[in-house]
Amino acid sequence: MINVTDQKVREVLQKMHEEMRRKVKKGSQIKEDIVMENRIFSILCGDFDLGPTKTAILMNDKYGYDMTGNEVIQIFRNRRMANPNDRKEVLQWADHVADYFSGAIQGKRDAYDRFEKLRKEPALKNGRKHDSQNRIAAIMIYEKYPEIDIFDDLENLYVLGNTLAKYHFYDISDSISEVYGFPVYRDSKKKWVEKDAGGKLTYEQALRRVEQLERMLERTNTMLQDLQDEFEEQLEISKVKELADFFARLNSEKYGCILDELLVVRKGVDELRKNNFEIPIEINGLLIMVKKLIQFVRDSHIEPMMKINSIKEVMASDVEFCNYEGTPFNTLDEKKSVKVISPGWVYKDKEIQISRPKVKEEE
Repeated sequence: MINVTDQKVREVLQKMHEEMRRKVKKGSQIKEDIVMENRIFSILCGDFDLGPTKTAILMNDKYGYDMTGNEVIQIFRNRRMANPNDRKEVLQWADHVADYFSGAIQGKRDAYDRFEKLRKEPALKNGRKHDSQNRIAAIMIYEKYPEIDIFDDLENLYVLGNTLAKYHFYDISDSISEVYGFPVYRDSKKKWVEKDAGGKLTYEQALRRVEQLERMLERTNTMLQDLQDEFEEQLEISKVKELADFFARLNSEKYGCILDELLVVRKGVDELRKNNFEIPIEINGLLIMVKKLIQFVRDSHIEPMMKINSIKEVMASDVEFCNYEGTPFNTLDEKKSVKVISPGWVYKDKEIQISRPKVKEEE
């Protein structure tokens, strides 16, 4: 519990709030995908072991979404969090950062030093930084210590992407060091710089102030470049999403499950040719069009997940992410024979599921 009635604590929170408002303005238009991701992170902060389906249920209950476990899985993949172990490591790292923040904001020098050190370290045990670790840690602080949200900054925090969240941590560190007079460790100088005691500036203090302003300018320029890089990354993700949405519509029931029908037609034509059936010349043009469509789908790296009309023996866990038609499974170990009605489709490059396989119980 953080004592938010303490004058210095409130002063730090005030400075953090002012910087947060500037960050939100720099973020410009609110990106719904980032807000959704951050809300998922906030739910995970409460339970490090949550799976995709339970996360989707909590998102729907808390924020009014209509999400499925598959959609959460895709978000995990986009944010490189599909591996449950990696996900838990990042959350545990963020939990420790939040603990040290609690001590730092209350003026404990040792906690501040630990906070400064840990927040710059990789969240994953393999020594790799996670691209969303700053976002998750910032949200973890507010989720673990909700009493600090005296300026309603949590909703603004949900707007911050990876880059702005990274620089938000610089603001937290600067705010704490300024209020308590702690030294600030600057990576560019590799040394500790003591804060001025106040009063009339000496020549050395003036030089130090100039250096500080230069660092602030350098940081701002770096942040703008990072924002541009993040924008380009988001643009690439949007292109992939549009491609996936296009093929998802193409294989929807509204348009007659065109991807599935292409496989059926190709298989039917192969059977006719195998049996030496002479195909009427009048439909050759149609068959050429089907062949070209199949080539287009392949060139787009869209591939079926199962073999259509194949028979499989499955358990309940095997059809969890399929559209299953049949009698309920009585136990987790019970096996049933099913026929693949629709193979399901996936965008292979990004492991994005276009549509679910559809299976029907065989009597």
